[in-house]
Amino acid sequence: MKAAAIVAFAAVVLLVPGSGSAMSGAAPRPAVTIRMGEFFYKPRVAVVHVGQTVRFVNVGKIVHTVADTDPKWNIRSKLIHPRPLAHGRVQVVTFSKAGTVSYLCTFHPTLMRGKIVVVP
Repeated sequence: MKAAAIVAFAAVVLLVPGSGSAMSGAAPRPAVTIRMGEFFYKPRVAVVHVGQTVRFVNVGKIVHTVADTDPKWNIRSKLIHPRPLAHGRVQVVTFSKAGTVSYLCTFHPTLMRGKIVVVP
């Protein structure tokens, strides 16, 4: 009975993030979800780590897009390639470098804007 309790405790300790346990690699971070709708992105600013996945989900009734921009909100589409997302559709993006990524909806560029802060 004691052996089973020790094994269960060891399993729990290994699953605690940042525990400095005997695990050789860190578990992947869960995806961050950004919802979009009329006329919003929520959260408007998200913080993610390099290599972490971001899921843009359209919860609205009309079609929206996501495109990265320069700091002055000019569309670049180098990191996030816009594609029309109807209700319930998802676009997944993973960032490989730290920095701040501004983005907007190409259909509603003055109403729908957001930022992703990518940290190491």
